[in-house]
Amino acid sequence: MKEAKLAVALCALALVLGPAVWVARAQDFAPEVLHYADMVFYNGHVLTMDRDQAPFTVTEALAVRDGRILAVGEDERILRMAGPDTARMNLDGRAVMPGIIDTHSHPQDYARYRDIRAYQTALVRGLRSNGIRYITANWETMETVLASFKKGAEVASDGQWIYTAYFSSVDASPEVARTLSRFELDTVAPNNPIWIKKGQGSTGITNTRMLEIIQGIYGQENPGYLKNEEGVLTGQLRGPIAETVMKEVIPPIPPELLAPLYKKELEDWLAYGVTTISSKLTGEHITAFSYMDREGILPLRVAYSHEIGVLNNDLERNLRRWGGIQGHGTDRVWLIGISINNTDDDPPGAATGMGGGICTTVPKIHMLPGDAYPEGNCNWDMPGDPSLEAPSIVNRYGYRVSGVHAYGDKGVLQALAAFAEANREKSILGKRFALDHGPMISPEIIRQAAELGVMWSLQPSILYRYSGMLSQVFGEEIAQRWAMPTKSLIEAGVKVTYGADRRDFQKNPMFSLEVFVTRKNKDGRVYGEREKIDRATTLLMMTRWGSEYVLREKELGSLEPGKIADLAVLDKNPLDPSIPDEDLSEIKVVATIIGGEVVYGSLDPQ
Repeated sequence: MKEAKLAVALCALALVLGPAVWVARAQDFAPEVLHYADMVFYNGHVLTMDRDQAPFTVTEALAVRDGRILAVGEDERILRMAGPDTARMNLDGRAVMPGIIDTHSHPQDYARYRDIRAYQTALVRGLRSNGIRYITANWETMETVLASFKKGAEVASDGQWIYTAYFSSVDASPEVARTLSRFELDTVAPNNPIWIKKGQGSTGITNTRMLEIIQGIYGQENPGYLKNEEGVLTGQLRGPIAETVMKEVIPPIPPELLAPLYKKELEDWLAYGVTTISSKLTGEHITAFSYMDREGILPLRVAYSHEIGVLNNDLERNLRRWGGIQGHGTDRVWLIGISINNTDDDPPGAATGMGGGICTTVPKIHMLPGDAYPEGNCNWDMPGDPSLEAPSIVNRYGYRVSGVHAYGDKGVLQALAAFAEANREKSILGKRFALDHGPMISPEIIRQAAELGVMWSLQPSILYRYSGMLSQVFGEEIAQRWAMPTKSLIEAGVKVTYGADRRDFQKNPMFSLEVFVTRKNKDGRVYGEREKIDRATTLLMMTRWGSEYVLREKELGSLEPGKIADLAVLDKNPLDPSIPDEDLSEIKVVATIIGGEVVYGSLDPQ
């Protein structure tokens, strides 16, 4: 009873003194407590992505305060949130959408390709700081490559390590790299340990001196040590042991040397409205991006799948020591899952010079020039590859599998079988296990993926570049029915997202929007007429659904009050029906905003 009387008395006092008290307090409020919007956009088309399925709300105006969305709505309401210091942006019919979330690209690799000289300089400086000599080898013939190592050994100090790399896409004679062994290397450099990185690092070549060092660390029994017909070790390494050497024996490039290269590459993506990129990263990459984050020079957000799961026989021991850190990081760099080994290699016609190495149930009916794999290639079938067990280990310690390259249907079925095995031990439903790419997705794959709750990152550039070659190699029916069946995946309940996986004009999300909508390849042919999706659904893939892939749906992916203000301002509304489907790629980004700050372009305040 006393409490009730006290409440009545307080209410009466508030009625008497309320207005005066409120005025006094309002006048005394610090600006940090209550202030107007920092920025308002009006007189445009605000694509909110506020629903998980189209149609979503499209309104006129948007307010931003303290780096987050304050409100969306009609012009009159939002403009009332503007004060004397608010930047007012008259969109004049332009469009605003959430910042693009690209769920599969490799900016760390593109940075190397765009300026190979600058990358080699960083590599050489990094190796030199660890006492390792880098040489540039001439791979034209066996004689020329051995002459390169002989010259390198002559200027190296006794016992100094020698390092070089071989890439089939840029270096001559893959036959030389295939047959070179420790015996030839020993003739020109017996006293200097040699490591030759082949491709991305899952294969390599050593001389005897380096082989002894590796075996001293990791033992002498490993299926990755290749032998000749007499059972003698050749110095050629592949699979887990080669990957281990690259990640644990060869020192990483210092982050301060990589940062300028990465920064320049990532700044290009801002021009396309991309505010978050997801990629699978090694420790070297993570260290560099984290360094950039700490130094305040990371242009956009990086959500990464850790490559600790790639060809790692010690994965369970590593994850047990890690603890559960999935989702942890900063607002710029965070861990979204564990990547495991690619199920296969590149498709027919790939520019690497080794295309055709995809793992399929369908036999090839035609061989394209440069196809090095008449029977295809299934990485997980290689001796010693631990990938089939990896999803169960990852799931056991509270992680998801993500960032996994999977092209051919057989490789995808192998991955789904491994996911199903993990699910039998401990449910993966709702954990967003994911696969990437999708050029050969059969109806059976769709069924299994839906049952397991698997997400898919799709790259329309693959459909654009390779659908015609898939038709030549595997038949027209396969290309028409299996090549990236986007609509069928969505109808089955599979959450699909977007990734560019390119470093040229095809990294433009508006180009990908056009391809998803038209299904046209580079020759103008339509592949998978039934699999066309509408513009609004494609934009959801690039934003709201992408935020689920990167585990940040509470912060990113839509323009709703309280979410981070990552925005792309476009010169035209992509939902405007007067814009032909074939012209969607011509839509330009006027400005890109991350956390309420303009990071690309400009908007003249009105």
